[in-house]
Amino acid sequence: MSDGQIVNPSADLSVLHALGWGTDDQHRLDDWRDMRASSALNQTYPDSHLARVIAVERTGLTVAPRGGAADGHVPMSGRWFRGDEETRPTIGDWVVIDARTGMLLDMLPRRSLIKRINPLGALQLIAANVDSALIVTSCNADFSLERLERYLSVVLEANIAPVLVLTKIDLVEEPGIFTDPLSQRFPDIAQLAVNALSRESVATLAPWCGEGQTLALLGSSGVGKSTLVNALSGVVVQHTAAIREEDGKGRHTTTNRSLHRLPQGGVILDSPGMRELQLAAAEEGIEELFADVEALAATCRFNDCSHASEPGCAVQAAIESAELEEQRLLHYQSLKAEESRNRETLAARHARHRAFGKKTRAAMRTSQQSKDSDQ
Repeated sequence: MSDGQIVNPSADLSVLHALGWGTDDQHRLDDWRDMRASSALNQTYPDSHLARVIAVERTGLTVAPRGGAADGHVPMSGRWFRGDEETRPTIGDWVVIDARTGMLLDMLPRRSLIKRINPLGALQLIAANVDSALIVTSCNADFSLERLERYLSVVLEANIAPVLVLTKIDLVEEPGIFTDPLSQRFPDIAQLAVNALSRESVATLAPWCGEGQTLALLGSSGVGKSTLVNALSGVVVQHTAAIREEDGKGRHTTTNRSLHRLPQGGVILDSPGMRELQLAAAEEGIEELFADVEALAATCRFNDCSHASEPGCAVQAAIESAELEEQRLLHYQSLKAEESRNRETLAARHARHRAFGKKTRAAMRTSQQSKDSDQ
């Protein structure tokens, strides 16, 4: 995205470390410099610096640092909107800023990317360069293992370490009603039960909050994400609100995604509640999460077994012997079908976008040629 320019951004490592800069980021910067150095054009651009995107607005980005150690707004030129959605910066991206004009020049390769299909059917980028994801649920009527499987599929697809966080544990008389199903369904995933209003309880999250760490909070509205952000930050950085008692659902108190610095040295991303988390390109994440189903399916008599009524179906045999829950199979099949459908929809959308761009560029060339011939 640098239009052939080699950019050698300056970097105040003490500032970058406070924004989550780690060893992997340094390696990616070195690789990026090598890639730019081997490009066709060799025009240098020394007056630039590295920054991190901490918020995204309609007109551009908020980055830190914008200049010196201050945060500030950075506009994006039209070229950033010509390609696919994944080529545009999102929260957590490391970017190169022109120190003289304040314009966005380039973006470093990502080490991870959380994304989904939004309610309008388009790809939406949630966060980039995340190390760990706290998938937050609470001890109330909104507790759903199936919804957690959606979040886990997305996080595992992005190669991010998941941590399941069960909040409001102090408000129930029998925590086991929630903790037992969680540990039984996800025995290999890190899990914590916390009271977000207790400093000692929140301190158990410290291993994921240190210098060089970027932590993302994911979950529905009302599960306590904003309360956790405030507790980890030590100050009120997000507003909170009560949930509806009848169904445990909350209101959107966080209306946009933003990064916050933590006193422990890391940074944390809070995002609005996402009750509808449509999967986008999460095939490997689903396969990893449902490795038990995948292993059983590999031993079926027929390679194209639908796990319904075919003879020699190892999956159905596991259900009959109570080795596998039927509901788990059904949700696995549902997620696989949804992911495949959405992937095909996105591919068609991108094809239309590319065709429209090609048509527009051809029209612009024809118009320019016509103007040149009239002169």
